[in-house]
Amino acid sequence: MEVTKARFQVQSTGDVPLRGWLYYPEQPKAVVQFNCGTATLKEFYEPFLTYLAANGYVCALWDYRGSGESRHWKMRICPYTFSDYGVHDMPAVKFYLRLRYPKLPFLMFGHSAGGQQVGLMPDLTGIKGMVNFGVSAGDARNMRLGFRLKSFYFFYIFSPVITFFTGYIKAKIFGIMEDLPRNVLKEWRAWCASPDYLFDPKFLGNTIPKGLYHDLPFPVHTFWAVDDDISNELNTQSFWRHVQSKHPIGFTKLDPAELGVKRIGHFGFFRKEMKDVLWPMALQQLDRLLEQDSQPA
Repeated sequence: MEVTKARFQVQSTGDVPLRGWLYYPEQPKAVVQFNCGTATLKEFYEPFLTYLAANGYVCALWDYRGSGESRHWKMRICPYTFSDYGVHDMPAVKFYLRLRYPKLPFLMFGHSAGGQQVGLMPDLTGIKGMVNFGVSAGDARNMRLGFRLKSFYFFYIFSPVITFFTGYIKAKIFGIMEDLPRNVLKEWRAWCASPDYLFDPKFLGNTIPKGLYHDLPFPVHTFWAVDDDISNELNTQSFWRHVQSKHPIGFTKLDPAELGVKRIGHFGFFRKEMKDVLWPMALQQLDRLLEQDSQPA
């Protein structure tokens, strides 16, 4: 099925512009709002979303405030926080897509923070279901030693030093990730320092809204890989034990050895070489959500 690509822009809370791309087929059957991982180049996901669009889904790929094409005009003084993604930006994109495609069923697909923060959205009506990959807590104590040290270096050595000199997390030039505002990193680091992540009472219902994590009005399916240094089994369990829905919350464990691939990790699900291995699984889950009688679109 032929896929068309077009730019879009929406205004989030605080008159913050969010920029992204729409991928749409000639005869769409549903809309997918794709929420990226933190500071991940959005174009990395483009082959995957083109695949979904070629199978009938209008897909929206976009940058959070302060990152990528939605970066602040002066990053040194940028006031944005990590939780702004779920509290303000995801709702803004959802509103735009629902307004543009009012007759199509609406789905979410989240990677990492893109799935974590959906529960912070103040209004989840109209969402028929959500599929995720690598959505978990970020407790370094549950990670293998090598990655734990790498995480410590990024959060407590590299980031403070680079922020001292530039005023923000100037990471792109080092090939680490997209640049980030300092307050995004600060809140992200604080969540990762807690075993309960954002669900710690000092965060949830205190510094961030209580959210709708205990009452998601739609089914969820999450993929996780056994070789994912971040969203491993322990961190996945740690996050999802805090989430409740009247509808099913399911999981698929992905083992590279069983699938005949070298590595999946935290990003491999979306790499081009997984087109014939993993992407059909994601498509199958989205199709199943369309068939389920969860919530009217």
